[in-house]
Order: sequence, then structure tokens, then C-alpha cells
Amino acid sequence: MLNTRSNSRSSGAAMLATVATILLLTGSVCVAAMHFLFAGRQLASQQLDREIAFRAADVALHDAETDLIAATVAHGDRFATWPAPGECGVGAQRGICRSNASAPVWQPWLEGAHLDAVPAIVSGTFTGARMPVFTGAVAGASTPPRYVIEVVDKQVTAIPDAAAWPRFRITALGVGRDPDVRTLLQTEFQP
Repeated sequence: MLNTRSNSRSSGAAMLATVATILLLTGSVCVAAMHFLFAGRQLASQQLDREIAFRAADVALHDAETDLIAATVAHGDRFATWPAPGECGVGAQRGICRSNASAPVWQPWLEGAHLDAVPAIVSGTFTGARMPVFTGAVAGASTPPRYVIEVVDKQVTAIPDAAAWPRFRITALGVGRDPDVRTLLQTEFQP
């Protein structure tokens, strides 16, 4: 009889150890599954933010091209004068810059500087185009995209006739819902 009690005690201790091990393993699997779910959600959210920033920058590129075409056709104040090399225009020439040998005017955007660190134009300023305003619950750009136009041809000193417009480099910045997610797009354009 003594033998039976010690066997039942040792089998009870073994059962308790087995149940504790199974509970520990189940808890570990649940924690790992939660980690993978949160990591997957974060990756999906980052991809959505990148897509929003890309689409906003694309809107700014098209707006800049529209701005340039309208300015070349209208022959108004937008191209009344060119900024000096290494400087950006003000007033009606705002956002038009002449590149120089040093860092490009849009370089601070790549370094994570504040959006206003670059003398850029908010999309729609000259064209009147507007992006829809989204509430916080809807996925969309909450910061309007912006662009800067650089005169690429170094020899341009005066406003050309309609057949000899210089090449322009348009650099557009789009921002996702998270302000740290940025997309920078560039194109060269000649009206």
C-alpha cells in the first residue's frame, strides 16, 4: 500500500509538471503569434503610408508641370525674371530656383528637415488645384504635397522666346499620415 501512495504522488507531480510545461508552451506560442500580428500590422501600415506619400508627390509633380505650362503660355509674372544662380525666386517667382555646384535646394528634405526648410510651393498655389481633405479615420494625405522647380540650363540669363524654353527639374515631396514617411520624386521637364 505504501508503494501505491508514492506512485500516485510521483504520478501527480509528473502530471503537474506536464501541465505546467504545456501551459508555458501555449503562452509562449500566443505571445509569439501576437508579436507576428502586430509586426504584420505595422508593416502594412508603413506600406500604406508610403503609398499615400508617393501618390501625393505624384500629384505635386503634375501640378508643377501644369504650373510651368500655364506660365509659359501666359507670359505673365511667373517668368518675368530668373533668380540668380544658387538662389530661389520670391513673390511670383517663388519656388523657382537656379541650381549651383553646392547641394541642391531640396537636400534638406532628404535629411529630414522641416517641410518649410525648402522654399517650395504647396501644390495648387498657382494652379488652383486642391486635394480632398480627409478626416483622421480615412487613409489619405493630411499634409499637402509641395514642389520646387530648378532651372537646369546654366546658360539661361534672360527670358527666352517660346521656342527655346530651358529644361526644368521638378522635385516633389509627398508626406504620408506619419510625417516621418516621405517620398521624393523628380522629373525633368521642358515646356
